[in-house]
Amino acid sequence: MSFARSTNPLTQGTILRWRISLLWQACMLMQTGLLVAWTLGPGRAQDPKLDFFESKIRPVLVERCYECHSAQTKPGELGGKLRLDSAPATARGGTLGPAVLAGQPSESLLIKAIEYNDTSFQMPPDGKLSDQQIADFKQWIADGAVDPRSTDTPGPNDPAADIAKKTASHWAYQPLAEPTSVPPTPDLGPDSDSIDRSIAQKLSAKGLSFSPEADRRTLARRLYNDLLGLPPTFAELEQIVQNPSQEWYPQLVDSLLQSPHFGERMARRWMDVARYADNKGYVFQEDREYPHAFKYRDWLIRSFNNDLPYNEFLRFQLNADRLDPENKSGNLDAMGMLTLGRRFLNNPHDIADDRIDLITRGLMGVTAACARCHDHKFDPVSMADYYSLHGAMLGSSEPGGDPSAMRMVDKPDQGPTKIFLRGNPGNPGPEVPRRFFGFLTSYVQPEMKTGSGRLEMTEAIVDPKNPLTARVYVNRMWGWIFGNPLVDTPSDFGVRCDPPVQQFVLDSLAWDFIQQGWSTKKLIRRMVTSRAYKQQSYHREDAFAIDPENRLLWRAQRKRMDFESLRDALLLATGQLDPAVGGPSVKITEAPFPKRRTVYAYIDRQNLPQLFRTFDLASPDAHAPLRPQTTVPQQGLVLMNSDMVLSMLGSIGQQSAALGTDAGIDSLFQRVLARAPSPQEKQWLLEVLQASGDSAPDLPESRWSYATATFNPENGTVENFQALPRFHQNRWQGNNDNLPDPQLDWAFLSAAGGHPGGRLDQSVVRRWIAKESAVLRVRGLINHPAEQGNGVRASIIVRGKEKVGQWTVLHGSSPTHVDDIHVEPGDTIDFVTDSNSDANSDSFEWKVRITSPDELRSKANSQRDFRGERLEPLDVWQQAAQALLLTNEFCFID
Repeated sequence: MSFARSTNPLTQGTILRWRISLLWQACMLMQTGLLVAWTLGPGRAQDPKLDFFESKIRPVLVERCYECHSAQTKPGELGGKLRLDSAPATARGGTLGPAVLAGQPSESLLIKAIEYNDTSFQMPPDGKLSDQQIADFKQWIADGAVDPRSTDTPGPNDPAADIAKKTASHWAYQPLAEPTSVPPTPDLGPDSDSIDRSIAQKLSAKGLSFSPEADRRTLARRLYNDLLGLPPTFAELEQIVQNPSQEWYPQLVDSLLQSPHFGERMARRWMDVARYADNKGYVFQEDREYPHAFKYRDWLIRSFNNDLPYNEFLRFQLNADRLDPENKSGNLDAMGMLTLGRRFLNNPHDIADDRIDLITRGLMGVTAACARCHDHKFDPVSMADYYSLHGAMLGSSEPGGDPSAMRMVDKPDQGPTKIFLRGNPGNPGPEVPRRFFGFLTSYVQPEMKTGSGRLEMTEAIVDPKNPLTARVYVNRMWGWIFGNPLVDTPSDFGVRCDPPVQQFVLDSLAWDFIQQGWSTKKLIRRMVTSRAYKQQSYHREDAFAIDPENRLLWRAQRKRMDFESLRDALLLATGQLDPAVGGPSVKITEAPFPKRRTVYAYIDRQNLPQLFRTFDLASPDAHAPLRPQTTVPQQGLVLMNSDMVLSMLGSIGQQSAALGTDAGIDSLFQRVLARAPSPQEKQWLLEVLQASGDSAPDLPESRWSYATATFNPENGTVENFQALPRFHQNRWQGNNDNLPDPQLDWAFLSAAGGHPGGRLDQSVVRRWIAKESAVLRVRGLINHPAEQGNGVRASIIVRGKEKVGQWTVLHGSSPTHVDDIHVEPGDTIDFVTDSNSDANSDSFEWKVRITSPDELRSKANSQRDFRGERLEPLDVWQQAAQALLLTNEFCFID
């Protein structure tokens, strides 16, 4: 149905007609209806239900409805995209969903409209039907809504009919069927995989063929990356190359599928789908953390390692409260897929929208969130469809606590499900029943009546007859394994999505995936043992000229390591990787730089570290269909200069140097590139080592230090200068992870500012040391952004006792400029901030530049020069290791 409500009295009549004037049209069409009834004649046997429709229902529809709800409706006046002039159009419905539910008069929107019980939902707008007419419509629907009007001719202004026509023929909405037989090709016999034969046929039609099979080293490295996210070691590769068995490849595949690291690799991929993060994002003063989020990740790892069937995998993530309510098997933690999303300042409708988007795009490739404010413009998703799922989400609560902090349960009292007109919760429209997508009702059970409806929703998603669920997952898996998905838009299989070039491959894999028990490992095994997967990735001019995008799969896709694989490979090559499986998240960007696999990295939804963004990690704010793939200078600079990477190089350099020059070079190549060096490479590295000598370069000494001190604001003395002991979360602070610290209270300093402790002996000091005689000036700005507290006091002290400037700021900012500061070598300039007697809400920002009057560039910049703990400079062996780790051979798979 198609109702919208206007709050503008000047346009009320017009808007009401546009919405769903359910009953209006005219005598000419009425005569047509009567003529149909008359031509049946007394001499023909007639169905009583059909006779009832012709005598009681059709005349009223014609007289009171057709003007605004038929193929002949004037342009722009088709009320809510609803037509009532044919049985298919009536069943299809409009903006609010199907107008009639056969056998269910009380659930049918048509009855709700004509009963006039809802003041916002009354049709026809020019007057209520008689009680007898209303009773007739109820009886008609209760008897099955028999309707002989089978012809559904789209009118010129019927977008719903246009969408319905496209839906009926859209490739992704067609049922899966057993694949047809593909004949052998000259190169692929009857025992070969049908998907390879299908690909080979398409290649042959263009005069192309598969590329030659890759060598053992390449295939092994490819498999290790795709299945484990780790490179093989030198010893593992040597064993593979020397394996005399003809079955070496399937043996390798099976061994990797049984590795506990397989689950880690697959879990991290799924975490992109599920928009995993360890906190809620911005929630104002509420605790941001999801302290138990890692349990969802651990559940994913176990599930993939145990090859939990995909339909069960989804059931637990959507409905574990009914399947494992006491969490005896740990499956309640699976509901973290829904509950670990962004919190949107706890707006329940935005939270529900995020979950609907995750479920529909992530699992079925349906962009249902587009129907929050209006019917989908392109796909067969109505507002009624959207708000059915919205009701299921709002009908579930998150009680927290035991047995799992991430569980959802159905609320005992389920409120009505109403459409929000234009998506506005303050403008509720008519009530709609909770049902699954209307365009899938011929495949799955649509009603959602148990509790919130999540149970039936889940079963509709995992129903083997659902044409989307298996296709979407298989396509996503193909993209993860091969590098590019078969369908370019993995989370949008709507009517604008063209059929993939290799549609037989997709549909064949999806059909067999279901028939083989929804097994992820069997699916992957079939993919990686295919001829398409095992071919070389080399460029071929002839094939490129015909198929530059490699849609026909004439070569393997050349892939670069993603961020997680790259960091894990760095740790493995330098001998520091912690292989333990499972456990809490760790902050990998902070010293002392944990050595756990990157899948265990703490994901901060509100402040995602720049390192993650530089290497294209998926945003945790929403479901991510694909990761961006960029190549930018910052990535190379990170590998050259970041403290995290530099901290990995110490042990590998020392161990290589201890072996001596010749053996040390061999060891470097074996550990980093998993091969021996060529004679030319060995000679090159030898020359580099000899030219550099054994001494390490000196790093320039920093002029800045960060401390607390006892400050006397009256005479300007700074005493008991004590360096802040720990660099944590990109700031210098006390030894505790969390503030306040028992000794230093809230005291900390960051690049932009900081926070003083409550006492004067907990004042924070940013000290700069002069190296030469000079006359200097300071330019700065102190800002106290909070609306609470009594402000902070900022002072500039020279040589620990000469106060040259002092400012107090409260809920605002002030320039901190000082001229003519005379310094000699060793003199200090202290930038001191104290709490002004009360440390409440004393976060501050204070950025300063120190310059000389005749110099254009500043001698010092407090924000630019800010650094954490200093690392020792790299020695020559560490530099050699770093050079190898920067090569394309290390960072790329093929």
